[in-house]
Amino acid sequence: MEKAGATRKNGAIDRSPIHRWYQTVLGYSHELVEDVLDRFGIGTRHRVIDPFCGAATTLVECLKRGVSCVGIDANPASCLVARVKTDQTLRPDRLRHLLADVGERYGERLATGYSVEGDPTYRYLHSAGMVERGWISPEPLRKVLVLKASILALGTSAQYKNALMLGLLAEVVNGASNVRFGPELYCVTAKLDSDVFGGFSQRIVMMIEDINGLRGATGATARVFEGDARNYYDMLQFFRGERFSAVISSPPYPAEHDYTRNARLELALLEHVTSRESLRTIKKRMIRSHTKGIYKQDRDRLLVRDDIAVQSIVKEVRRKIVGKDYGFARLYPRVVQEYFGGMKRHLRNMRRFLRPEAQCAYIVGDQSSYLRVHIPTAELLSSIAEEVGFEVVEIRRWRTRWSTTTSKSLDENILVLRNPG
Repeated sequence: MEKAGATRKNGAIDRSPIHRWYQTVLGYSHELVEDVLDRFGIGTRHRVIDPFCGAATTLVECLKRGVSCVGIDANPASCLVARVKTDQTLRPDRLRHLLADVGERYGERLATGYSVEGDPTYRYLHSAGMVERGWISPEPLRKVLVLKASILALGTSAQYKNALMLGLLAEVVNGASNVRFGPELYCVTAKLDSDVFGGFSQRIVMMIEDINGLRGATGATARVFEGDARNYYDMLQFFRGERFSAVISSPPYPAEHDYTRNARLELALLEHVTSRESLRTIKKRMIRSHTKGIYKQDRDRLLVRDDIAVQSIVKEVRRKIVGKDYGFARLYPRVVQEYFGGMKRHLRNMRRFLRPEAQCAYIVGDQSSYLRVHIPTAELLSSIAEEVGFEVVEIRRWRTRWSTTTSKSLDENILVLRNPG
């Protein structure tokens, strides 16, 4: 199985330039984006938005074609990744010089016994029990934090520090840590040590090679916003007079998958998560798609209380939880309602920023995580989209995946919508 953080495309890791800097195990391939851009006839006169931009697959492909684009994500680690991968002003020679500078600082700190115990990442990983449970071993963690301190001490701009931190994030997840994905995060046999700087250095060299080959040719722009994809009016006011021609995105699926857990090491390393409270703040900005992200004040479910198809799923889940005595089962019906209500709010707001005749491609998967009740995600979202004013063009099967919950194959589909204006 591939290392954590890798995107699979037809069973293989995506090793294409820029995309390979950092990838997510649940991401879609750049070939899919290329196909959608072709089908939609998107060119340099258009602007594309990805409201769940993740590792920026859509944004990178748009820039390669000279198409300006915007990304939104609730996860601040994803936003850093997306900003670095779409930064067309990074200079290879500057990165090469900074890599040498970091190496010197890192070596000095290691030699002098630099203490990492006061680092917020160190404190969080220990207090949360992640070191004890084997997510990352003590010696690799020490080296990671020494390297982090060496990067942050550089006399350079946040732009270049972020680029170097991206290399460190990828090395932590793919090299220094003990985590893997299948697709859920799990830990393998702990490694007692790791060549953290060696792996990090190779990643930065790879970035330099890709920048030399692809940057600065198109003139297109990319902007990335950190925020809630259900409520982004204030973020996008800048674009109100210049609406979008297309949406290409993959929102969370309604399943027991905590997206912040898969990115917990990255969030901790960037010091966005240093406590339960800071983690909760991030989760509250996300579409409700799992039971560990449900809160008393959530009200999106009210938007689908009269939706017959959604309520039919809810009714079936409720029937199956009767007699279940484990805590999270009682929240299954609530997750289904909050998810589709949240997506309804997203779709309703998105229409306000789309040109007439704009097209949307939402990559979503059917689910059966809640007591094996089948949730036809694309079908239900198509009905909701029609209710808020979209036209449904088609639901096209993209691929099938194996569900360990039901021991059956489930479809992942592309829901294609059109904004009639």
